[in-house]
Amino acid sequence: MTPNEREIERTFEAGDRISRVPASDALMERLKQIPETVRAGYAKVPKKVVWAAAASIAILIVLNILSARDYTQETNASKASSSYFDHLKTL
Repeated sequence: MTPNEREIERTFEAGDRISRVPASDALMERLKQIPETVRAGYAKVPKKVVWAAAASIAILIVLNILSARDYTQETNASKASSSYFDHLKTL
């Protein structure tokens, strides 16, 4: 048997000697309380804050759409009247 094979065998044998450690009752109680804590955190956020965040996201989306529409109209209009300095508009 080569030294590498002996090392592998020793590693496998070490795994056989390892036993599980039972979890303490205090740890189990803390783990059981996690879902209740998370639910309580969701209940703490006021509905006004949720609706305000949703409204602000909707306003941002509308502004982006309007801005993109105006930009495409401007670029279409500027293509008709191009000048020597048009490349500076991209900056």
